[in-house]
This record gives sequence, structure tokens and C-alpha cells, in this order.
Amino acid sequence: MRRSRPLTLTCAAALALPLLALPAQGADPDAPATLVPVGGGYEPATLRSFGARVAAQATGDTVDIYVVPSAYGDAPEDRDENLLLAQERTDQVEQYCDEVVDLTEFPGGCEATLLVLLDRADALDPARSAPLADPDADGVYVLGGDQVLAMQVLANSPAEVNLGAAFHNGVVVGGTSAGNAVESRTMGAGYPDEGYPWNALERDMSLVFWGDDLASDERGLSFGSQEIILDQHFYERGRFGRLLSWTAQSVERYGSGGKLGVGVDWATGVVIEDDTTVTDPFGYSSSTVIDLSRGERPRWVGERETLSVRGALTHLLAPGRGMSYDVPSRTASLGGEPVPAPVRQDLPALVTKGNGALWLGGGWNDDAGSAALAELVAAARPGGRGKAALLVVAAGYETGGDAREEAASYEAAVRDLGWAGEVDVRVHGEDPLPADVVARAAAVLFIGGDQSLMAGAVADPAYAAAVRQAVQRPTPVMTDGAATAVLGERYVTDVDPTTADEAIEEFRVDGSEFADGLGVVRGWSVEPVLTYDYRWGRLYGAAHERPDTAVLGISELTAVRVDRGGATVVGERSAIAVDGSQATWAVGSNGALAAVNVWMDVLAAGDRLG
Repeated sequence: MRRSRPLTLTCAAALALPLLALPAQGADPDAPATLVPVGGGYEPATLRSFGARVAAQATGDTVDIYVVPSAYGDAPEDRDENLLLAQERTDQVEQYCDEVVDLTEFPGGCEATLLVLLDRADALDPARSAPLADPDADGVYVLGGDQVLAMQVLANSPAEVNLGAAFHNGVVVGGTSAGNAVESRTMGAGYPDEGYPWNALERDMSLVFWGDDLASDERGLSFGSQEIILDQHFYERGRFGRLLSWTAQSVERYGSGGKLGVGVDWATGVVIEDDTTVTDPFGYSSSTVIDLSRGERPRWVGERETLSVRGALTHLLAPGRGMSYDVPSRTASLGGEPVPAPVRQDLPALVTKGNGALWLGGGWNDDAGSAALAELVAAARPGGRGKAALLVVAAGYETGGDAREEAASYEAAVRDLGWAGEVDVRVHGEDPLPADVVARAAAVLFIGGDQSLMAGAVADPAYAAAVRQAVQRPTPVMTDGAATAVLGERYVTDVDPTTADEAIEEFRVDGSEFADGLGVVRGWSVEPVLTYDYRWGRLYGAAHERPDTAVLGISELTAVRVDRGGATVVGERSAIAVDGSQATWAVGSNGALAAVNVWMDVLAAGDRLG
């Protein structure tokens, strides 16, 4: 796997702090029951925003915050080290709270205290959590780590009882990463051994604890949100798949629209009031709301039980735009005004004008196990009228050697699938591509390296003509990777992402650059390698850049087969259609994309598009 841990983003000065202007109200039972989930990290701006929110409901001369380290784990050999680290985090909570409180209101400033709740014995000792009963308590901050371990420590203990009592008495409860997860009763619990972000749209490839049995520790905090499933590091670690899966499973379990999904990214947070309102987004990025109440009932398709659901309504809540979300009515607001959900319109038709089939490959189909490649080989017709070769055209690679090496991988795969005829490899920029070569081909396979290197091919009349000629003929045609991206109306020209930082940046208004594609697929933009490379932000970026153009994300090892009759998903994973044509778009004060009412369809193998 190519991923690395994200680098610390250095633009803290740009992080929005919308909570700083809130007036103090006092930590009392009349204040909103307030949760402040943060998606990850201990960035100054998110800690300042948390401190400001606590101060808004505080009383007394100081803002008193208690820090809970239960997600760190309970290994005795790590206890001393964990306590040192937890104290460092406690000092940070106090420091950044001090930077935002009004000393005329709170002359004592902020005081953060570490509660030693590292193991089960700590949580069962009432003295460890007794400070939470202090009437001066104003806030609790749950540190990151492992949420499953945190609940094994806290569930059904005096510590959890005291936390719940404080919460219901007006104490603000926040937390980061695992401290985010425990703030919803239905708690995401990670992945099984075979689960990853790229296969999380399969029912059993992510773990969720429903929280229906309070006697169990397989849940979030007893007083956590009962209407929302929270997820953390949401853009950073490509977690759309698992939150979609969890919300879909909740529809099956609870009926109606199930639970609302709220994915909160690194260095980003929201406020949940009285379990009815998601409000005051803050931090570096945005948070995503996933609502399945207006779509079709979810299905689970095939042996892998892959999610299929149409009509998911999504929203990007960014700071500084007066954005909030009303949970009971499932309605988002922008500029303080509710924006009703629109009546869903049909997606543009995805068809070809040619007589053959076109497979839009999401990448990595250079394998004999690729269902799409197998279909291409089966459709190829060697012999007769000079059609002898399977033509492979490679573009968008650093070097010709790289292109030929990749083409050799596809050639090996088609041989394994039974292709016995000639394979003719042409590298863009090195080999001619005359019309008669395309015309004589038994099948044509266009493969692409990096999207940032495809501009030369798109601008080359010979390459463009070859693509259009191949698609218009009865010849079966397949594209894969970056060669798929350029078939749409527009395509992302950035270097293919390799780090989690880039996954976050793609949700910013300037996160992606676009250029005209070949327009072979009318009314659509296409993005391959969706789930492995965490390219979800590119779908929203493309929908924002051209709202009248639908966006199709295709996962690796997958393709969408297009012909005169329409389009069908083929392969191992999923395709995602995003429609921003009825959305209301904006830009957060932090530069993050903001959106209300973006439709999403999640398609599994065999599903038809539209």
C-alpha cells in the first residue's frame, strides 16, 4: 500500500474559528446537551473552537475541562508513558482554551485536568471520576486512540455514569478521533482483518456496534447521539465507503431512513445540540452528512454483498456560511436558511453512439480476474476482414519504458484469458496510430498512467481520432485508469494522489485542476481508482466545477460497460454517481467546499446506471 501518515498541515492561521463569538451561557441543565466531535488531531484551531464552545456554556470564574484518556489502552507496561502523553494533551487543551476565553467573564482563565481513566480498574473506582460531579465542571475532552478499548474501559462504570450526569447537566463533551467515535451510541469499530477503505462498501468489511444493548461494551457512550453515526479522519482516510455501509445497514435495522451519517475530517469538527441539530462547523475542512431517508431501500449485491443504493442525499458542512443540519426533518441550512431537498431528476443518459460496447475501466484491470477485461476478450473477433490484433494504446506515462511495461501486464492478462491472436502495442508519442490500425483491430484497449500526463494525448488529433473511431465502430473498446478519465466532458489534471493529505485537499475549492476531456462520454465527468486512492473529493470538486455535468467515480478492478442500451457496472467493486445539478454550492471561510443537496448513487456489479 502506498499510503503514508498525513503530514501536519501548517496553515493553522487559515483555520476558521466560528465559535469564538458565542456568549457565555453557563453550564446548567437549561443549556443544550452539547457534543463536539473532532475528526482527528490536536490542532490549535480545533482546540480553540472546543474551548470557546465550553466557555459558551460555562459558569464560575474558570472554564473547567476534564480530559479523558481511556482510548489510549490499558496495557500496564504502557501506563506511565500514556499518562505522560495524556498530560501533554491536557496541557494543550488548557493552553488553547486560554487563548480564546474572555478574562472579564472568566478571570481564572481555563483549567484542564487529566482524569486517570486508563484501565477498567480506574473507571470502576468512583474517586477517579468524582471531579465530574463538581458543579463548576464545564467540559470534557476524550482523547484519540482506539474507541473499542475506550468503551471496554468506560462502559457500565461509575466513570460513564458520572460522564453522563455531567453531560445532562450542561457539560460540553467533545473529543478527537476515537473520542469522536464514542460520541455516538452506534459506534464505528474499524475494520475486520480483510477490511479496508477500498472494499468497505461490502457489508462485512467494516465493523459497527449498534449500541442497542447498554449492558454491553460494544457501543459508544450511553449518552452519545442516538440519531447519528459518527466517523472520523473522514476524507483523510477515505471512509465514505464504511459510513455509507453503516447508514445503509441502519436502514435495515431500524427502518425508515435509518441513522444519519456524519463524517468529520482531520482538524475539523462540528457541534451537535440536543441530538437534533448539527451546527457550527469549524476547522480546516468540512464534514459530510449522509442521509438515506429519501432514496431507495439499500440492497446488498452478489457474493461479496456489495452495497447498492440510489438517492443518498449528501451535504458538505463548512465554516463561515451559516450551515447547519436539522436531524428530525433531515434538512440542511445555508446562510441560516433551510434549503429543502429537491425532487430527484434523472441522470444524463450514459450511452454510446457506436455499434460496439465500451468498457470504462476504473484501473487495475490488468489481471485475468478482471470481469471487464474478460468481457472485452470474449467480445473480440479475430480474423475476418483483416481483424487480427488486439490493439493496446498506452498514454500518460513518465517514459515509454513505463508504458510498455504496463502494456505487457495487460497483454499477459489477455493471454491468460485465452487471447491467442496478435497483441499490437502502441505508445503515444513514440508509435504512429493510423486510422487503418484502429479499423483492423479485433478489440482496442486504451490504458492510461497518470492523469496529469494525459494532456498531450488529449490535445493530439491522432489520439483523439483513434478513440472516437474505435468507439464509433462495432469493435469492442475498453479504457482503463487515466485513459478512462479523459473520455468525459472534463477531467482532473492533478498528479494522481499518493498521500492522505491530498485526499483532504481535494475537498477544498482549489483542491483540483480541470481541463476539457475528449467528450466521448457526453454529460459526464469520470474519475477512476476511486476507492483505493481516496478520490471522493474529486467527485465533489468536479460536480462543483460543472454542476450541469454528472460525475462517475469508478473503483479499481471495476468497469462500467456502456452500449446503445445504457450502462452496467462490471467487476469486483463499485461505481459512484454524483449529481450536483440541484445542489446549492458555496465555499467555506476556510476554503473548503460547501454544498447542500448533492445526490449520490452507489452501484454494485450488475446495476444499471440511471
